[in-house]
Amino acid sequence: MQHQRKEVVEPLKELLVELSNKSPILGAALFSVEGLPLVSHIHSGIEEVSIAAIVGGIQSAGEMAVTELKQGELKSIIVQGTLGTTLVISIPGDYLLTVTAPDNAKLGLIFNDAKKAGRKAARILKGIL
Repeated sequence: MQHQRKEVVEPLKELLVELSNKSPILGAALFSVEGLPLVSHIHSGIEEVSIAAIVGGIQSAGEMAVTELKQGELKSIIVQGTLGTTLVISIPGDYLLTVTAPDNAKLGLIFNDAKKAGRKAARILKGIL
């Protein structure tokens, strides 16, 4: 089991590092929908566990919104603040990819890069399902 976990965690970590190195992305993390951190590459200095809990809450609110508004299944959530943007993307298997960027970043570029990374993460995570 430990060997299998390493085979999954290493490629996921590499994926997040690659994603985070793309300009203008500041950091990226992968969490379970329960709010448990899997892997991260975050430069903000905020604890991974704190971010996981916040993202779990955001995801729960998003799920409630799409259910109540009869909008199907939740695919992504964008949170824009005055100093930056956080994007949360649902990944099959009950995972969430979170990406942060500065407020002046082009949202389309971030969203495109994050969606590509999400598809790669889903393929990697199939190894543990």
